[in-house]
Amino acid sequence: MIFKRRTKHHDKGITGAEAPWQNCLAVCSKCARKVKAMQGDKTQLRVQLKALIAAKGIKKLVRAVDVSCLDVCPENKITVALFSETGAQITEVGPGTEAQQILSHFRL
Repeated sequence: MIFKRRTKHHDKGITGAEAPWQNCLAVCSKCARKVKAMQGDKTQLRVQLKALIAAKGIKKLVRAVDVSCLDVCPENKITVALFSETGAQITEVGPGTEAQQILSHFRL
């Protein structure tokens, strides 16, 4: 068996799951591609955010992910959104913005 099931019962319904983190930082890869801020198929910003999150030991607090498009598309900037239980916050950052600046901006 290649896959290990996470649930004991598999049905055609929708099953809830608990996330191993509290907040999600989404980096728009379409914006990053436009400003040439990609490392292969990953955004440079997400790579930096993941490294900083791991170094700070806050993996259970926040997860950084790339998303295809957040439909904001600023000129020469990258859209970053913080999704949490209280809602979503969207910000636009320059291509040279450091990961620490983003975590500080969102108070993480």
